[in-house]
Amino acid sequence: MLSYSRFFSRVAQNALNFGLVLLITEETGRAVFTSLLVLALVVPSTVAGLVAGTAADVLPKRLVVFVANSARVAICVLFLLEGGSAISYYLFAILLATASQFAGTAESAILPAIVRKEDLARANAIGQAVGGAAQAIGLGIVTPVVLRLFDSREGLFALGACLFAVAAFQVLFVGNTRSAERQEIGGEPGGRWWSVGWRAMRSDRAVFHAAVELTLISATVIILSGLIPTYITDVLGVRIDFGAAVLAPAVLGVALGLRVAGLLARRLPHTLLSTTGFLVFVGALGLLAVVNELAAFLGGYGAFSWLNSVSIGRFDGGGVIAMAIMLPLGFAYALVSVAGQTVIDDRVPLSLRGRVGATQAAMAAVASSVPVVVAGVLSDWLGVGLVFALVALVTGAVAIALQRSDRSSDRRPRVIAITGR
Repeated sequence: MLSYSRFFSRVAQNALNFGLVLLITEETGRAVFTSLLVLALVVPSTVAGLVAGTAADVLPKRLVVFVANSARVAICVLFLLEGGSAISYYLFAILLATASQFAGTAESAILPAIVRKEDLARANAIGQAVGGAAQAIGLGIVTPVVLRLFDSREGLFALGACLFAVAAFQVLFVGNTRSAERQEIGGEPGGRWWSVGWRAMRSDRAVFHAAVELTLISATVIILSGLIPTYITDVLGVRIDFGAAVLAPAVLGVALGLRVAGLLARRLPHTLLSTTGFLVFVGALGLLAVVNELAAFLGGYGAFSWLNSVSIGRFDGGGVIAMAIMLPLGFAYALVSVAGQTVIDDRVPLSLRGRVGATQAAMAAVASSVPVVVAGVLSDWLGVGLVFALVALVTGAVAIALQRSDRSSDRRPRVIAITGR
């Protein structure tokens, strides 16, 4: 029932987010305004996310999810009554993102409470698969059909309200969230409530390392989401709604990565999975910056000469290369996500799971807030292809620095203090 509730709410959220991106793109036609919308979607992770994390740990988790989904129903109805305008798109994005923080944080805190430790890797893989399927349906089917085929903003938000209502009803049937099998070590950290998650994370190096990795890849995806509409139109040369189909192989890559990651996360070192995932992710991201040049280069060889004859409207060999690259990109994202999430779920006490998850989400929001706007400005100035290459370069450099820092700390002599206790 938790998976069903997450699925319906994420279909609605992804469809509405993509719909708002398309509406803003139509209104302005500039990447910087799309990036500002993405910023409006992630900023609530910093403030509302910390409150949501505390609520998920202190209040009944199912109640938090139910209230948050009900709030999203009310927000969609408010949009229908208001009618929608360019400025209101940003306001509704902030309201939806804020309510989503409460729902998502509580859902993440429920999972390790109802799943045994040895099944966490598979459970996280299933959760990522549910999210990936919901994203594919929301972005690739719901939004294009309702917003393009029927040309109805009101229909999109009415459908979103119905899906959120279904999710709110389903979460009432999620099983008991009190686990008798999970033994926790340590008590409640002292200090200010908003820093509890950070202190708990810093107290365990493995958890902190996993959180930084998740922050890095999440921030990169957030930055890219603000560039995708411009990338589809300027680099691939196709309409935005058709471009969603071009990006669809990423969903297949995620599914394949989740299948592999769920099996390997408990058998191979976390660092090996994350390092491999980052290498593939950065390499694929760099290739996306030069898909047209790569198609022209490969088209000169007999085995790939067919790339020169691909012409479906404005869709050509560059689009084919982009579709092929999306598969390993999604695969790598799944590897890093499952490996990092499993470490956090496995090692963080249940009483702190909501606040640690909210803190990690806040880290991703802070890490991407300025870069997402800068990337939008640079895209209008230098071109989106070059910005994709810069994002890949910076992501790779930070990932390498993170791995080297971790190895250095492993080699450093450790001093164990012995007290009289």
